[in-house]
Amino acid sequence: MSVAARPAAKAFVAPPEDADPAWVPFDDPAEHGFRLQVPKGWRVAGGTYRFGTVDDPRIMVEMISPDGAVRLRVGDAGVPPFVAPNLALKLQGLKEGSRYTQNGAQAIVANYRSGWMFADLYGQARFASFCSNLELKQLRELPSVNENNGQSKNTAGEAIFRCEGSAGEGPMVGFVVAETQLQHLQALDVWKVGPLYSALAPESLGAAALKIILHVSGTHATSQQWAMYQLKQRGVTGTQANQVFQMAVAQETLRHQRLDAQFQQQADGLTQAMMGATLTSNVVDHSKREIWNAGDSNNIVSPMGAVASLTAYRNE
Repeated sequence: MSVAARPAAKAFVAPPEDADPAWVPFDDPAEHGFRLQVPKGWRVAGGTYRFGTVDDPRIMVEMISPDGAVRLRVGDAGVPPFVAPNLALKLQGLKEGSRYTQNGAQAIVANYRSGWMFADLYGQARFASFCSNLELKQLRELPSVNENNGQSKNTAGEAIFRCEGSAGEGPMVGFVVAETQLQHLQALDVWKVGPLYSALAPESLGAAALKIILHVSGTHATSQQWAMYQLKQRGVTGTQANQVFQMAVAQETLRHQRLDAQFQQQADGLTQAMMGATLTSNVVDHSKREIWNAGDSNNIVSPMGAVASLTAYRNE
């Protein structure tokens, strides 16, 4: 498409830095398992999702500004649990991208990816349909917000992207923050993603979008009645169930405090990243960087659990 034929950029005016949106409650419409605050007047969808009788519930809340310019997401119901490939799975004919089921629980076979690797790959898949010329501007490790009890490997990271809005929004900023947790369970290396949040917004609204996501995640409150029922299904009742619930609430509060402590650094990083060079390699641990490319012949699992094509190359 020629430059003359491209749609004119829409005018999006950034709000003052101290201007907060009005907030309204959003109740989980599926199971009434949680409540949080969302911006008033925005299109909001989500809730608790289940993909099997014994699968852990997955929480996702999607928020889109009235003009459609800003897209925010907390969690992602499309991201499944993963099982790392091993010899036993290989002998069963299961490779990366295969679906694995055990005792009713479902997972996708996929090599473990650190938080920053997952954030990069997820951002490519998440933002591809909303903008063009997607460029990675920053990739870095973040402190883990989950409690490390010695039984799991937790890594967190952030990926920041720049692109051109496909609806004429002009320069856009996309960011993903992800944490992955790897545990060895019953001869399997099982890993999951969480917390996970992402945003795509006009460049001038990037910091404001990050601030909104932080507020939304900080107001998340799990229903005690719902939590007690989940524990009862697992055979945990009475005083023990109450202690487990109170511990979970305390851990959730601690996670938000850690996210809040990272906010200013992340907001500053958005501005600096947009002015920096485009990255073509994994600058955190210098492993292969995976590039989402539907035209390549190598099959690999996507961040949402689907088999897709990908090109990987080593750093110079």
